[in-house]
Amino acid sequence: MKFQAHAKFIWKNYLADRWVIYSWGAFSVLLTNLMQVLAPKNIGWIVDFMTKRPVPKILTGANDHQTFVKLFLLLAISRILINVFRFMWRITLGRQTHYACAMLRREVWQHVRFFKKSDLDRKFTKGVLMNASASDTNSARFVFGFTLVAITDVLFLGIFTFLTMAAIHIPMALLSFVVLLFVPIFVRKLSKREVEQYRMIQDTLSNFNDLSSQAVSTIKLQRLTQTGPFWERRLMMIAEKHRAQKLKGINLSLLYIPVMGVASIVSYVVLFVMGISFTFNGKMTVGEFISMQGLIFLLHDPLMSLGFIVSEWKKGFTALERLSEIYLHEKDQNLLIAGEEIDESVNQPVLEVHNLSYTFDESTPLFANLNFKLKKGERLGITGPIGAGKSTLLSILTGLEREVSGGSITLFGKPFSAYSHNHLRKYIGHVGQKPFLFADSIRVNVAMNSDLTDEEIWKFIDLAGLKEDIESFPHKLDTQLGEWGINLSGGQKQRLTLARALARKPKLLFLDDCLSAVDTITEERILKNLDQHLKDVTLVWVAHRKSTLKYCNQTFELKPMMDGLQ
Repeated sequence: MKFQAHAKFIWKNYLADRWVIYSWGAFSVLLTNLMQVLAPKNIGWIVDFMTKRPVPKILTGANDHQTFVKLFLLLAISRILINVFRFMWRITLGRQTHYACAMLRREVWQHVRFFKKSDLDRKFTKGVLMNASASDTNSARFVFGFTLVAITDVLFLGIFTFLTMAAIHIPMALLSFVVLLFVPIFVRKLSKREVEQYRMIQDTLSNFNDLSSQAVSTIKLQRLTQTGPFWERRLMMIAEKHRAQKLKGINLSLLYIPVMGVASIVSYVVLFVMGISFTFNGKMTVGEFISMQGLIFLLHDPLMSLGFIVSEWKKGFTALERLSEIYLHEKDQNLLIAGEEIDESVNQPVLEVHNLSYTFDESTPLFANLNFKLKKGERLGITGPIGAGKSTLLSILTGLEREVSGGSITLFGKPFSAYSHNHLRKYIGHVGQKPFLFADSIRVNVAMNSDLTDEEIWKFIDLAGLKEDIESFPHKLDTQLGEWGINLSGGQKQRLTLARALARKPKLLFLDDCLSAVDTITEERILKNLDQHLKDVTLVWVAHRKSTLKYCNQTFELKPMMDGLQ
């Protein structure tokens, strides 16, 4: 219920903020419908005129020629105005569909970027978020635009058509609409089943996206272990499940067609049979009979669309509810702190660690009573065996992990909580063990959202020891990378992520064994580059190879607690 209420709030608030545009759009639809109803009525007047029947006095001229010209001009003008008014609602109501989609996608990012890491790992996985930002926003956008057009069209056109038909012959108008009374009952039941099916389709799509991402990221391991057929079977199995659910949803939607079609045909048959009878009895002119047939055909298209309109409306709000679950999810308060900027002028160490301890649980301490200070431009090297807690320590030192068992960490004499997250991320750089690259060009992967020239990008690539490799690529900086940089070697991926971190120009840089896949000759060249060009950057470097830390001012080895700390 909470998500349902929030979905309605999003929709109402969007419409309220743009009420002028929506008012113009609704007015344009109304005028379009008036012109549509006028056309068959005008044809009826022309037929009556041709059969020497009276036409409205306002359309009667001094002679038959003038009367015909007036009738013809009215028909022509009404057809032209239909196209004019359709263009008006397309650039008002119709365009809101696309604007709303962009808004919904922006909101996904604005909320997800403040989620806790644990929630991103477990609940809001890549597959779920991909599905939300693509499929759910695409379904939800129509309730802000084209679905509203269709609803307004059915409402106005239905009212105008009935009133026009009633003005011609009330009994026939009432009887033709009685046939349609069972339609809402069917639509309600079918739309409920469609919403349930839509949720199932979206869930299977999220699972498929997650599994596809895993398959792509482990493709080299699959080749090494010959487990490709296993992944193929898994992907095909979930793809088939999604296909079956999607097909079931399509079949449900197609059920609207026979029901709406039967209702339309029955209504038309009733009008045709009765109309002929009334025409032969002299109770209705030939022109009125033709007008009635034209009006019922005019109502046919929106009536056929009614089921799909309800379907899109239900699916749209179901998608909005799914998005609301993201919008309302609990945020990491550390990321929302409106703290102060980092002041490097204070007479304090850049980073100071005092009696720092971290414990996974009460019986498993990872490290304890860790102390060190780093002044501006100093380098600290940390080594140790696998499982000693090196990566965990770096997560704590970067402020990504705030929960510690004891001790304190200060940045220029103040805890991380004193600073805003944005300022911390601008000041601190981090290169992790596992390189992450986007499925985009090398240029985009290095610059990201920074406005860097190609010369600057080449500079950082050179510092990371990757210049010769990229120059050998046919498209150089425009070389497109696959998901996770799958078309690069392990060492190339590590160096490219290092170049990206350097491009951010951090003042405090953490490197988590980020050259482990690089040969020693290339590593030595990179180390010299960093030592020469990062004089003012404070550096904390974790590495398994002690030779990697040769340029560090101080080093220590982190060992499991049973062995002690050195």
